[in-house]
Amino acid sequence: MRKRTFLVLTVLALASGVVLAQVAPAADFLQNGFQFLFYHAVRLEETLLRRDVNLLALASGEFTKAVQDPSQRGEALLMLGLIYSSLQRPGTALGYYLDFAYDQPEDPWVHALIGELYAEMGLLDQAEESFRLAIQASPEGETWARAHYGLGSVALERGEYPAAKAEFELAVAAADSFVDARLGLGRALYYLGEYEGAIETLELAQLLAPRSISILEQLALAYEAAGRAEQAAHVSSRLEELRRGN
Repeated sequence: MRKRTFLVLTVLALASGVVLAQVAPAADFLQNGFQFLFYHAVRLEETLLRRDVNLLALASGEFTKAVQDPSQRGEALLMLGLIYSSLQRPGTALGYYLDFAYDQPEDPWVHALIGELYAEMGLLDQAEESFRLAIQASPEGETWARAHYGLGSVALERGEYPAAKAEFELAVAAADSFVDARLGLGRALYYLGEYEGAIETLELAQLLAPRSISILEQLALAYEAAGRAEQAAHVSSRLEELRRGN
């Protein structure tokens, strides 16, 4: 989910470019932060600026100032969480999301993001609790699908494969283009010995993400387990091509 989170961060930064066509007030730390994110998203530091200019650090500095302004605090906390999550600092990101959840209990969807960070840190009980809070607050939509995906990932990590299968199926039913959920479902089916079901699920996932090494690795295992040696060899060959390309 880290790539997905960083994608959200980039999209938000690019979207802010429309606003940034106007000059923001000097004290508008939130807009200043968005401006630095926009510059980072278009890789300005690699073209016009010195390489030692850290635009993400500048953005986080502005968002940190914005946290002190009650009118900007909520958005600033979320953006700081996104930035530190993209920097693979889950503990720091978690603190900002927890602050947001405490300040704004009317927005409990943030618990899906909190659950993902707990899971990344290996705190599975806390992750499960957060995902269930998100499901209670969002009975449908993307947050609901992400929370069920999170519960499936927790169950998979614990070796509870029937429970993982059920959660991933709910996530896929809610968002059929959710690639990570399809990969999770394929893994659960593989561990349950349902190899043909795993193959069908992973083949669909591979169509959605044809260059995903994780999907191809799991698909090769499923083909091999199902006795489809020729298809397993073909996928293994494709994996080698992608790894050489990377």
